[in-house]
Amino acid sequence: MSDWKRVCAIGDLVDKDLKEFDIDGTRIVVTRSGADVFAYPLRCPHMDEPLSSGMCDGATVTCSFHLWQWDLRTGESTGEAEIDLLIYPTKQEDGALFVDVSNVLSYD
Repeated sequence: MSDWKRVCAIGDLVDKDLKEFDIDGTRIVVTRSGADVFAYPLRCPHMDEPLSSGMCDGATVTCSFHLWQWDLRTGESTGEAEIDLLIYPTKQEDGALFVDVSNVLSYD
């Protein structure tokens, strides 16, 4: 069963920025790429560092701590990352971003 939670207005997201949110205790990081928006668990699967301090370049998300990289859209490793990035389902309605956090994603 889906549990869609409103996160923010789409207009509040800057293209290629990684922005941190807390949704009822579930901490996520969100990024926008043009009209598409993606949400991931806040912590990097490598050393549990916050992805919100990372960067997006083109179609790649990079953790700033150990430079692991993933495809922005699929979460698949594009470099030395040994673990793919998990992605939360997102949808846009009436200019707002909603994320389904019914299944808390974890790398444990």
